[in-house]
Amino acid sequence: MGEQKIMPKYSVKKPMTIFVIVVIIIALGVVSLMGMTPDLMPSIDLPYVVVMTTYVGATPEEVETAVTKPLEKSLATVENLKRMQSVSGANYSLIMLEFENGTDMNTSVVNVLQNTDLIEGSWDENIGSPYIMKINPNMMPITIAAVDMEGYTTEEISSFVKDTLINRLEGITGVASINTGGLIESKINVSISKDKIDDLNQKLLSQANGSLANARAQINTGISEINKAEAQLNAAKAELDKTKDGTYDKLASISAELDAAVAWASALPAQISALEGQKMVLETQLAEGIGNPVEIKKQIASLTIQIETMKRAQQEASLNVETLKKSYKEAEKGAYTAQDSLDDAYKQLETTQKKVLEQKNQLNGALIQVNAAGNEALAKANLGSMLNMESVSGILQGQNFSMPAGYIQDEDSRFLVSVGDEFTNPEEIENLFVFNAPGLGDIHLGDVADVFVADNSEKVYASINGNPGVMLTFSKQSNYPTATVSGNISEKFEELSEEYEGLSFTTMMDQGDYIYLIIGAIGQSLGFGALFAVLILLLFLRDIKPTLITLISIPVSIMFAIVMMYFSGVTLNMISLSGLAVAVGMLVDNSIVVIENTFRLRRMGVPVRKAAVAGAKQVSGAIASSTLTTVCVFVPIVFVEGITRELFTDMALTITYSLAASLIIALTLVPAMASMMLKKEIKPDGERFNAFKKWYAKLLSWNLKHKAIILTAAVVLLIFSIVASVARGFIFIPDMATPQLSGTMTMTDEEAGIQDTKAMADEVLARITEVEGVDTAGGMLSSANSLTGEVSADMVSLYVLVDQESDRSGGEICEDIEKACEDLNCTVEMLSSSSMSSYTSALGGSGVAVEVFGDDTQDLQTAAQQIGEKLQEVDGIVSVDNGLEEADDEYHFTVDKEKAMKNGLTVAQIYMQVAKVLTAETNATQLLWEGENYDVVVENPAAAGISIDELKDLRLSGTDSNGNTTTVKLSDVAEMNEIKSLPSINRIDQRTYLNVTGEVEENQNITLVTEKAQKALKDYEAPDGVTYGFAGENEMIMDAMKDLVKMMVLGILLVYLIMVAQFQSLLSPFIVMFTIPLAFTGGLLALLIFGKEISVIAMLGLIMLVGIIVNNGIVLVDYINQLRAGGMEKRKAIIEAGATRMRPVLMTSLTTILGLVIMAVGKTAGTDMMQPIALVCIGGLVYATILTLLVVPVIYDLFTGSKYRHIKEEDIDVSDLIV
Repeated sequence: MGEQKIMPKYSVKKPMTIFVIVVIIIALGVVSLMGMTPDLMPSIDLPYVVVMTTYVGATPEEVETAVTKPLEKSLATVENLKRMQSVSGANYSLIMLEFENGTDMNTSVVNVLQNTDLIEGSWDENIGSPYIMKINPNMMPITIAAVDMEGYTTEEISSFVKDTLINRLEGITGVASINTGGLIESKINVSISKDKIDDLNQKLLSQANGSLANARAQINTGISEINKAEAQLNAAKAELDKTKDGTYDKLASISAELDAAVAWASALPAQISALEGQKMVLETQLAEGIGNPVEIKKQIASLTIQIETMKRAQQEASLNVETLKKSYKEAEKGAYTAQDSLDDAYKQLETTQKKVLEQKNQLNGALIQVNAAGNEALAKANLGSMLNMESVSGILQGQNFSMPAGYIQDEDSRFLVSVGDEFTNPEEIENLFVFNAPGLGDIHLGDVADVFVADNSEKVYASINGNPGVMLTFSKQSNYPTATVSGNISEKFEELSEEYEGLSFTTMMDQGDYIYLIIGAIGQSLGFGALFAVLILLLFLRDIKPTLITLISIPVSIMFAIVMMYFSGVTLNMISLSGLAVAVGMLVDNSIVVIENTFRLRRMGVPVRKAAVAGAKQVSGAIASSTLTTVCVFVPIVFVEGITRELFTDMALTITYSLAASLIIALTLVPAMASMMLKKEIKPDGERFNAFKKWYAKLLSWNLKHKAIILTAAVVLLIFSIVASVARGFIFIPDMATPQLSGTMTMTDEEAGIQDTKAMADEVLARITEVEGVDTAGGMLSSANSLTGEVSADMVSLYVLVDQESDRSGGEICEDIEKACEDLNCTVEMLSSSSMSSYTSALGGSGVAVEVFGDDTQDLQTAAQQIGEKLQEVDGIVSVDNGLEEADDEYHFTVDKEKAMKNGLTVAQIYMQVAKVLTAETNATQLLWEGENYDVVVENPAAAGISIDELKDLRLSGTDSNGNTTTVKLSDVAEMNEIKSLPSINRIDQRTYLNVTGEVEENQNITLVTEKAQKALKDYEAPDGVTYGFAGENEMIMDAMKDLVKMMVLGILLVYLIMVAQFQSLLSPFIVMFTIPLAFTGGLLALLIFGKEISVIAMLGLIMLVGIIVNNGIVLVDYINQLRAGGMEKRKAIIEAGATRMRPVLMTSLTTILGLVIMAVGKTAGTDMMQPIALVCIGGLVYATILTLLVVPVIYDLFTGSKYRHIKEEDIDVSDLIV
């Protein structure tokens, strides 16, 4: 406290030093202010990271198994992870990671990236690389503008925007990206033509069949000639055999006769044996197919007869011996001659037969080759199997290629070597060589596909006041202030509008305008607060000089605060400026106490310099303590977590800086100025004020005699205010009105197409423009899926600008818009506020939410449905979503793995072939044509019209264990079932869950409705293995309230300890603490009177009241103690202190109260969000100030004795002590 007492004396002694310091502060403040740019909200480092991964063509179940679960297991080990939530949908996986507050998010993003890299290498090639994104408020668009041009069609304005505007707008300083809506985009379509392919197939088939027929005819003719030659050879052989047989028959006959004659008995068996030998030869020939079978059989039969005849002739043989001997010799000679001739003939015949057989075999082989070539030709004639979407896409990618290959060093020169040449126009694509077909020549892409330029005009809609246009959405770079970038955009709009005749930009949403609107409103509140403070000072002091002395503390304190904000990184935003607006009335409090005490001493005749020094010294301890108590309530904010801390740290710092400055000024600048400006004699108080003081003294005396009545009334009002306020429920942050309204139009007809939606949107926008207070109305087709950008066919986003000259509120206009569209076949929902609760609902959700967990899908769905039914019965819930969503129809093929493997197929291979058939289009490459990039898209029109029966008959190709190609129908290896499947699978911390939500009825409080829902589910018994818990907006609100209550308790403790240090007593601070419940009573009553719920903002007001309201009590109790220390009797001291300190108490309270009036009653953007803090402070100060002057004296009298005990200076004077 010694330094505080030295400061006034030094200031009075050296006033010019103080003035120099003040000038320096003001100069630094101006420089700091010029270097600061306004923003909507403080810089918030949200502890959230999103991991998005695409898996094209995959179902939610496949995505969960292949992507989400492996990622979750890997990411679960990331340091400081608090909660992990995932969604597995068709084609994508999204995982949101929530980290502990205070975590370094840049480090966390690196850790997440490292963990995803660990498993990415094992993924299927169809799974994309994870996209990791840190959630940042800067991601939200800062400006949405509509562009239209007089006389331009949609196609013309789209072309103008793409070719001219986008390039000009992307160069705006601070703009990170520009997204377009309603822009007609062109692409190069390569549509595989079934008719062209069929025509080529037919030509190839006809040519192949003709060639095959000619080859077969030639071969067949050769075979026929060979067969004739073979027949002739066989005939010649038969003749030779016949001649040979005749010669031997004759010789045998003679020999037989001779033998019979020579040896009657023995010769004849030899003959018979010879004939039998011949028979055996013939039988062998017959068996081997040599010769004519008919002839051979005849010969065999003839020999049989001869043998029998010879046996009969055995008796006559002996008679012809001589004759037969002679005949035999002659016959034997002829037989030898014939045998030689026959041997030569046989040799020639065998040689000829071999040659004929070789030629026949050659012709048969040629026939086999021709047939094989025919089959190959027929296969090649089926171009549809060769020219599919995948192969065409591959050809386009491979041919549209240009890449540096390296460098060549040639003496002193270095040359870049590049390979390739990219397409320059669609004609090159159409004339692209594909393959050569025999007989048809070169086949080009245009021969098998239609190549043409297409656009998305059928799927595009954007309208501004009935005119076609394009919506532009601007996002800023994170290191640029919103207001600066918004201003740059507006300047560019003006420049372009002047440059191009008829070009018009309509800003549908602009955070920059909103920021300046809010800052202007808060600045207006700050200005009026300062003005009211001046009026209060004039009213009580009735002198312009002390008023000016006190008033100077406001700008100097604000400039000091701005300097400190600049160096501590606090930006000019709605929260920090609200802190200045709240503090503006308190900035003069310390100066008021000092100047009022100085004024009092001057009235008593004390010289001006002594009065200036003593006036500050006497109250220095009190105002230092009061400043510390006001500031210290914000210290516990370091223990608060989440968005509450992120948002309101700026307010705490701003108030702390400004109040610290006001204390220094009150102890330095005020005494210095007072010593120079209050030299004239001060008149004593007027009769009216003296009369008021006497009336107050009498009233206080009555209160001291009737303590029970006063205290009972105070306690009853406190209890009533708490119960009544809690009964209204809690909210997070109040909504903020904005002149920029938004909404959606959704078609109620599920069968409605895009054209129906467009027509309905035109009608809705026409009706909106007729609503009173609407300046501009626009709309564009909404995105059905923010991850894929797919356009919804039944939803249009609406944007409405309120006429600034209209006195109608956004809520009233929204109601009129919804009523105007009630009879249409659509649902129009408008949002009348730029709500901070909407901003935070993205993190905490909105409405009543119940998270249901379970491992068994059937039990989980059953529990969710039952919980949803119970929530539907809760009063205040208008609709319930049980989280099951509308199940999609699905044809599910269950593959028989054994059958598939027997045909050389795996489940994955079957999937790939089915997916290929069902894929309608794919992006193959890009074409830079006439300065614009076009996507080259290969289409397969057949995929769009395929039926389930055709799909089941799909021929699948595989390779068996022997390496042979196999084909099998899909239905032969897989069973098809028609089932219902969920569009997405949700998980929290690796547990599957369903989120059952209830939409809260308008004007119903979320916390009260949630409480009813909790009662409704109190007795509900979930199936085994299923658990549930409440989450969402209510949990976020209650968590914030718990943090703020903890902050309040710690703040109260700190306030008490500071007062203990000041009073050197435990009792006096205890007495002062009774002002806190009084302030709470007034603050809560103010909320009730104005129909406001308890919010985070209101709780901050109550916390501030803890530090503010004790100041009056400190001033009062401190002066009572001073009087009693001077020997005055307790009750007389109480009354005297109350009368004496009444004026500074009223002055400080009224300046603070009136400083908040504009914020409390204002209806402009910015003030409405901070309105609860103003209402609480005003209500608390009004009520507590009055009762401080009436109840605190009663409490003091009740708890203190008649004797005042304190340590006197002489009791601790050791100057005469001899050791």
